[in-house]
Amino acid sequence: MNRNIRAVKWFLKSYLDYDRPVYGSFKVTHRCNMQCPFCNVWNDRTKDLPTKDVFRIIDRLAESTVTVLSLEGGEPTLRKDILDIIKYAHDRSFYLFMTTNGALLHKLPLEKFAKYLDFLHISIDEGHDNLHLFDELPKYTDKIKITVQTVVTKNDVDAMRWKVEKAHKAGARILIMPAVHLPGAPNLSPDRKVMYEELKKLKKEFGSTIVTSEAFIDSLINHYTCKSFSVMIEANGDIVYPCSVIGWKVGNLLESDLETILLSEEAKKARKKMYSCKRECMLYRHAETSQFNSVKNLVKYTASTVAGYMRR
Repeated sequence: MNRNIRAVKWFLKSYLDYDRPVYGSFKVTHRCNMQCPFCNVWNDRTKDLPTKDVFRIIDRLAESTVTVLSLEGGEPTLRKDILDIIKYAHDRSFYLFMTTNGALLHKLPLEKFAKYLDFLHISIDEGHDNLHLFDELPKYTDKIKITVQTVVTKNDVDAMRWKVEKAHKAGARILIMPAVHLPGAPNLSPDRKVMYEELKKLKKEFGSTIVTSEAFIDSLINHYTCKSFSVMIEANGDIVYPCSVIGWKVGNLLESDLETILLSEEAKKARKKMYSCKRECMLYRHAETSQFNSVKNLVKYTASTVAGYMRR
């Protein structure tokens, strides 16, 4: 199915029925060559699936309303078959990107990746201990469209400006999001008001260079309720739902299609728990996609995304 048609299908079904996911976060591996303090994925020993099973999961996602697919980890480039996975997902017509910590960036076939990925996410921040990559961005932005993903902790709020300036100068975009207190990890969440005030200034100055939407920025100081417009798929095919903070396993994509899983009683209970959740933890993929419940926010986000990549 064409990805634009799938997007319309998501929009109509979500507004006429229950909230269906438009965004899929697929952790193709839990293996990682880093141990970031704000992350808990690398500490999970879930084994990688063989390539054919990864393809099966991608097929199941392509049959659903998931329109944007993020290949994540761990570190996805540790899989020897990652290019095959990227090609396969591309052929199933998603808005497709992959998130890497950049440690192997100099060894990756970026020109080949660029044929299939809409853009490459590179996580660069103090937690990854790879700030040097900001200076190396110009070497890669001519090969592939890049979005820098930066997690802001309570210890580095004041470093946002120079990071945005570096990304802007290199012709990349930058996604800025607060550290979330995940189970099993220390609480490094920044002061929301301080982050809001600085990010608001930067968004006004740098516009579409910053991926983080105005609606998300406003939710740093305003109340919001998450919607289940995003779904996370673990390395073994488990669906963790409605989010990684309050969610639990509601099914496995190797055993059932996504629609059936999300219509189960267990998934209904999970959605109900999300709607009543008062944590407002700012988990990006949920706090951001929840803003799409407003047509105005969705249109502004889409327009900013188009403008950001036309800038190159």
